[in-house]
This record gives sequence, structure tokens and C-alpha cells, in this order.
Amino acid sequence: MTVGESQLAEGEPMIDRDNRSKGQLFRHRPTPIALVAWLLATLVLTPAVVTWAQTSEATARKAAKEVVAQADGRLPAPATSSSLLASGAKGVRFVSHSDSAAAVHVWEVLEIEMTAERQPGSPYVDGLPDGGPGYVSVQFRGESGPAKGQSLSVAGFWDGGQTWRVRFAPPAAGEWTYRSRSKDPGLDGKTGRFRVIEWTAAELEANPTRRGFVRVCQSGPRAGRYFEYADGTPMLWIGDTWWAWVNARIPFARFQKLVDDRAAKGFNVGQLFVAARAWGEERSLLDASLSEPQLDRIRYAERMIRYANQKGITVWVHGWWAGRDMKKQFGEENIRRWCRYLVHRLGAYNVIWVLAGEYNMYDYGGLGLEFWKRLGRLIDKEDPYDRLLSAHPTPPGWRGGDDAPQWSTAEVLHDQPWLNYHQSQVGHGRWRNEMIPAVVAAAYARRPAKPIVVTEPWYEFVEGSAAAAHIRFGAWSAVLSGAAGHSYGGGHIWRAHVPEAPDRGRTWPLERSFDRDTLDYP
Repeated sequence: MTVGESQLAEGEPMIDRDNRSKGQLFRHRPTPIALVAWLLATLVLTPAVVTWAQTSEATARKAAKEVVAQADGRLPAPATSSSLLASGAKGVRFVSHSDSAAAVHVWEVLEIEMTAERQPGSPYVDGLPDGGPGYVSVQFRGESGPAKGQSLSVAGFWDGGQTWRVRFAPPAAGEWTYRSRSKDPGLDGKTGRFRVIEWTAAELEANPTRRGFVRVCQSGPRAGRYFEYADGTPMLWIGDTWWAWVNARIPFARFQKLVDDRAAKGFNVGQLFVAARAWGEERSLLDASLSEPQLDRIRYAERMIRYANQKGITVWVHGWWAGRDMKKQFGEENIRRWCRYLVHRLGAYNVIWVLAGEYNMYDYGGLGLEFWKRLGRLIDKEDPYDRLLSAHPTPPGWRGGDDAPQWSTAEVLHDQPWLNYHQSQVGHGRWRNEMIPAVVAAAYARRPAKPIVVTEPWYEFVEGSAAAAHIRFGAWSAVLSGAAGHSYGGGHIWRAHVPEAPDRGRTWPLERSFDRDTLDYP
């Protein structure tokens, strides 16, 4: 169970101290895998998430040197260069995050900025009509080299005033052309071309996100069992929990410290909640009417994602957290619109889509399972890339999870074509942690094969609240049972409890003191 406001309001305990519930839901004997995992967890002195890291210290230092990080904590502004265009339409500004003025690299983010002439009165709402196409899209076509013959249609997004942007991550080197389409004359018929070059081997080694978006491996003897980057390089999911870090009160330098630390320790996924409305006004990226994006906050979230990508970390993005009666609180149309906006706006970054946090909580938020299935199909349709897409579940054994119980998404969503990997949350407590081998094995046994990751195991809330051996057991037992990686949560980090934005809620347990740097829990 994620320790969020919806759960805390119910006063639910976060740790099952006496294990009284253990026999009520699931009876099992220790499996050989569990026994081996316990042995490894007991003997290995380094946390599993660190020992898995394949990145050497020298490689980490090299990656750090290649990332631009100015002394004042700011990222360099995207470069605007007319030389990127062999030809371009009037009224179009070409923006690239490339270090090269002559070309953009494969999988680098570039933008086409356009100015509308007669946009709708509410660009966010009317520009994304429910069930209809977005206000502007751009068709990208590969004309030469490895890009030749490739074609992707990318939707644009409103970015304040009369400004509309389209972001594109070219999947192949060569020359590309583009043409925009819109009912607005200021956005329609804009054309141009640009050149894309390959990264060097050293540049790829320094930053794995340069290898492309994360996907499920579909070939070889273990097809469907693990992840890889777009160039075929295997990827072992080593995730950290960043639920509440999109917060207007947290300085960017504080987030940089987190990312730098996690990158150096070998983490390659950051689990980030990019909330429409949730957990306080400072964390909400839409206004109370759900019709006006808070653009400064959204741009701050983009900056976070861009920095994490520059450090080699792929960012998981979900825009909602399930709660009671979401249909009445937010409305189905508003939920769909925000998800579409995130796909259009963030889709060129190295991200992973997740429907919602604890999507099945309180009987699927009162929306029903079929709503979430339809939302999955919608996100899959809106995204032109073959990207990871799943849902974050809440487990049985507490009030929020008992109406729609599931230990993993494999139990209810395995047959959905859009869901290409499974997630599990076992919750927090020793008996729950010991469920991991059984949960992973059950998902692993389903066909067709889909990877599974325990994305919310027992958190290391406070040092000693879960012994380090228990945390390692969760990680080792998951991988030994067939998981495609594992996630970690702990300390001040999962809740973004920092001096500039201390958690003043009822979150328990949580290490309140800042005397200890909880980045270094054992």
C-alpha cells in the first residue's frame, strides 16, 4: 500500500507488526527460491539494488563529466539553430537539446514551435476534444540513411498564449522531413527538414538513455521476459521511488542531488507522480477546475525528467492516483484529457507510462475496471512509440485493496494487448514481503510471456523499520523467481520529505529528522 493521503485518512497501519493477517489471505511454505534468497540477503553486505548495478565507478564518473550541470544548478537552455534546417517554413522555430549546431542525435529531443492564428477559447480543453484528434500534429518521414522509409505522426500540445509545440525523438539517423496538420492556418502546412546523426560508442556507454526508449525484448530464447533499450541492449530495471518530488517548494538543486546519487549507485528508473490534482496544491499541475494547466510547474517537471534522462535514468510517469469516487471528483473526460496531454507533452523524453498509482484502490476509484482498460488502449493509441505501459496496483489485506484485490496486474490485465509488462505491489510488512516469490512466479507462469517487476515492495521507511536483510530478500527473491528487475523505496526519498518541503501529514512511519542523509540507508 502506498502511504498516500487516501490511505492515511483511513488510519490504516503501514506495517503489519504482529503478522496477524498472514494466514487469512495466503498460506504458503518457503520455496527453495525463497530459502536461497534469504541466504543471499543475509550474507550479502551490500543492498541488492547496488550490487545489481552493472555500471562501474569509472563509467559513472565518465557519465557525470559528460552531463552539463552548471554550478548554479540550472540546466542549459535548449539550443535554437537555423542551421538544423535545410529548409523551413515561415513562422516556425526549431528547438533542439543537441550539443551540435549541425544536427540532432538519434533519440534526442527536438521541438517545433509554432504560433496559432485563431486557436480555441480554452486551448487545453478544446484543443484536446474527448474522442477527437488534437489541435495540431506533425508527420515526420525518414528520407535517407537508416531513417529512410520510417514515418511517425506526433501530436502537439499547447504551451501558453498562442504557442504550440511538437516534440520528436528521431529513432534513426539520416535526413528527416516534416509537415504539420491543423485546422488553424498558423499551425497548418509547416514543412522543413533536419539531419540526425548517430552517437559514438563512448557516448552510448556514458548514458544508456541514448540507446532509445525501454521496451520488452521480443526475440531470443527469453522473449517477453526482460527489458531492453531500442538498440537491443538488455536493461535490468533498478528503480527508485520518487512519488512526491514534483513539488513547487523543492529547489531543483535538491532533486539534482537525488538523481546524481541514484545514477552513481546504478539506478536506471525513477518512479515519478506527475499529478493533475493530488497531495496538495503545490504538487498539482492542473487548476481546481481541471481546465487550466499550471505551466510553470509543468515546465519544472519537464526539467526534472530531462535531467534524469541526462544522467541515464528513465522516468516512469503517471498522472493520477486512484481514490474514492474519482468519477465524481474528476470525471472520466478530465482523466483521459490529462493522460493524453502528458503523452503529447512528455512523449519525446525517455519515459515509461503508468495508468495510475494504485489504480484498483477503492474498487478502481469507482470507475470500474473497464474504464482503466479503455484508458490503457487510449494511451497506447496516442503514443507513436512502442513504449512500456502498465498500471500500479494496490494489494489485498487492507480497506483500499479489498474491493478489487490483486497481487499483480497479471491477475486481471494479462490479456490486454496494450499492457506489455506487469507490476506488483505486495505492500509493507514482513509477511507481505515474503509473498514476493509466489506473486512473481504466478505472473511468470502466464502466457504469453510478459515481464514482471515488484514496483512497490516493503519500504525502508526508517532505518531498522525493515531490517536490511528483509529489503535484500525482496529484491533477491524477485529476480530469482523471474522478475525483470526490482524497485526500492525508503527514507526521506519516497515521500520527498526534505527541509524545504517537510511532510506535515499523518504519514507513518517516516524518519522525520534531517540529521541523517537517508540516501545511504543500508
